[in-house]
Amino acid sequence: MQRIALVTGASSGIGRATAGLLAQQGFYVFAMARREERLEQIRSDNIEPLPLDVTDIAAVNAAVAHVIATKGRIDVLVNNAGYGQLGTLECVSVEAAHRQFEVNVFGYAHFIQAVLPHMREQRSGCIVNVSSVLGKISLPGFGWYAASKHAVEALSESLRGEVKALGIDVVVIAPGLIKTEFAEKEFALLETVQHPPVYRKILDGLRRLLAGEPQAPGPEIIANAILKAVTRSIPPVRHALPWDSKAAVISRWLLGARLFAWAVRKQMRI
Repeated sequence: MQRIALVTGASSGIGRATAGLLAQQGFYVFAMARREERLEQIRSDNIEPLPLDVTDIAAVNAAVAHVIATKGRIDVLVNNAGYGQLGTLECVSVEAAHRQFEVNVFGYAHFIQAVLPHMREQRSGCIVNVSSVLGKISLPGFGWYAASKHAVEALSESLRGEVKALGIDVVVIAPGLIKTEFAEKEFALLETVQHPPVYRKILDGLRRLLAGEPQAPGPEIIANAILKAVTRSIPPVRHALPWDSKAAVISRWLLGARLFAWAVRKQMRI
């Protein structure tokens, strides 16, 4: 039986690479994102685009109902849609922070709640939540984004315990720096936040931290990790990659909070 996968944020980056790889490996993929024209570029015999906004609960429920009506089952959900709101805690508006959580956290929750009744009924399924290296640590200027990814990690851990006995696996994939459009979008959003001059060093430090994105591994490395996770009989609980994601969490543990914060400030030159 052909396995059925739902991938959110599939119009670019990690989501697009994941949808394409799963389709190549025989999955029938429902590729979901807001940008319909981008989704149409990847339409194929095994990829069906479904334009939607993950914050629209009615649209999410309608999409899942369409999947069940046409395919009768859901084997894999890859929660990937998200973005990064950069800026200091003082200066990012509470409205912008709410929007960050609506997409990065509640967008995931909408799909989880929509697919779980079907996965429970079939007594199988795998939910992959794409987190971040900042799901376990936080850095100056990344506060709201890191908070949203910390929330994804916490919810995933709770969910794993709730559904394991029902035959459903929950996997967290935690990317570090990946060559996508992500940093470009983050900086565009950052320009909309007004900061006083006292924060200039932190803003410059953010750009230094993300300056290596053009030389970072491509999204295919994450897509491959997701494929392995959803095809293993015993998938990983949490998989951090590439090396910078693993190294950051290990460094935070080894150095402790004070020394790690000092090392971050040195790297950001703040």
